[in-house]
Amino acid sequence: MSDKYIKKILNQVKKLDSAVVQYTKIGKIPAIPYRAFVNLADYLFLTGCIEQSEELLTNAANFVSNSSDALVNLGGIKQAAGDYSKAIEYYKKAFKKDPKSTKALCLWGNCLSLQHNIEGAIQKYEKALEIDKTDGEAYLCLGIMFLKKKQYKEAKEKFDEAIKYKANDGRPLFLSASVEIELGRLDDALDKLMFIVENTENNFGAYHNIAYIYFKKKQYEECIKYAQKAIDMMPGKIETYLLLGDTYMLIKKEKEALNVYQNAESHGLKSLFLYLSWGTAFQKMKQYDNAIEKFKQGLEVSSAEVNEELYARLAKCYYEVKNYDESKFYAKKSLEISDKNYMANEVLVDILFNERNFDEAYSYLEACLINAEAKSVTYLKFARYYKEKNNYTEACCSFEKSLEYDRENIDTYLEYISYLNSNKDYETALKKLITLEKLAGDRFEVLSLAFEVNYNIALGDISAYNRVKAISVAEKLKENYPDKFNFETEYHELKSR
Repeated sequence: MSDKYIKKILNQVKKLDSAVVQYTKIGKIPAIPYRAFVNLADYLFLTGCIEQSEELLTNAANFVSNSSDALVNLGGIKQAAGDYSKAIEYYKKAFKKDPKSTKALCLWGNCLSLQHNIEGAIQKYEKALEIDKTDGEAYLCLGIMFLKKKQYKEAKEKFDEAIKYKANDGRPLFLSASVEIELGRLDDALDKLMFIVENTENNFGAYHNIAYIYFKKKQYEECIKYAQKAIDMMPGKIETYLLLGDTYMLIKKEKEALNVYQNAESHGLKSLFLYLSWGTAFQKMKQYDNAIEKFKQGLEVSSAEVNEELYARLAKCYYEVKNYDESKFYAKKSLEISDKNYMANEVLVDILFNERNFDEAYSYLEACLINAEAKSVTYLKFARYYKEKNNYTEACCSFEKSLEYDRENIDTYLEYISYLNSNKDYETALKKLITLEKLAGDRFEVLSLAFEVNYNIALGDISAYNRVKAISVAEKLKENYPDKFNFETEYHELKSR
């Protein structure tokens, strides 16, 4: 036997002996023998003597008397080590010895949950509540399972029950507030979280969620205040940096947002989502080269991960700097992950339109319709597609659909009326002009288009109304934009009639 091995054994013996001596100073020896083993084993576990603790608990479990808690503790050791199957074996034995042990059932359920067997876990917690309807831990665990299943109403009911029976435990109150955030009951959640921060110290989760509630309520200054408190409390949590950075971007404090991301990076939080948010901030500021750099850093730190949004944003930034090959490459990588990504589809549509490859663009254009917020833009692109295909009816329908989603878009009206005018649909063009003139007044583009439409009607109309209207518009153009007026010939033609 080597000296090195002998020293190792001696060190373990000394560690155990020291632990036992220390325990005898603070521990009381109970009347029931197996309980002495359990108590000492608990102490050894807490002081790092895991193997010795497990050995003592095994001995305690062999006592004839009811020793289910020794088996429960053995399960706890295996569970802490990640051996969930072995832990479950001990919990089963514990419950067999003591069919009223709700603790064994709850821990059994926890292991099933960690093995992703949610329904099995729920059954164990419900069984525990059949035995003891006042078991707050079972209600708490059951609520967490419903939370995982996104059954928020059921989760809240269980957390509220747990609050009744776990008055000194802040977890049920915190989780109940978290569910209320998901249900949109922000004020109720805020009341609970404020109670938590007033009665506990350094509760990072509560401060973070308070900041998030204020973000949802668009009370951005309050959001910033609580997010900063959360960061000061726990500077190693990336989610609060992202919340704070996004908030600063929303209120147009770009410099502060960039400082937040820099601060997160300085704390070693080099994650995919940090660089995604950081790059997005630069993208919104139209600093596309900086955005590309941050997105690339995101790819570097997350080589094992894939993210459709990051690829799509890279594609958009490369499109803006006119690097169409890279833009296509990243757009297609995004669509490999999700063929419904709006930004990636939009980029490919724009590139293919520029290449006049309209037929290939069409399939990507259809995919853009999934984004409800961008339907006005998408239908405008459909109109341009049908214009190129000389399908007048479908082009007009697409212009109308675009205006349904954005009734005050001056540029869409200008393009639509110009198209109607070029196709000699002057009557429809005049109707649209009425709306456009109300929206845009005497803008040069509006007056120019109004002159063209009225002039074209006047050429084929024997009545004087449109001739007078066209002359009136021309004179307003001459007065307001003398350097831009380029209808001199047409104007004199109308005046001479």
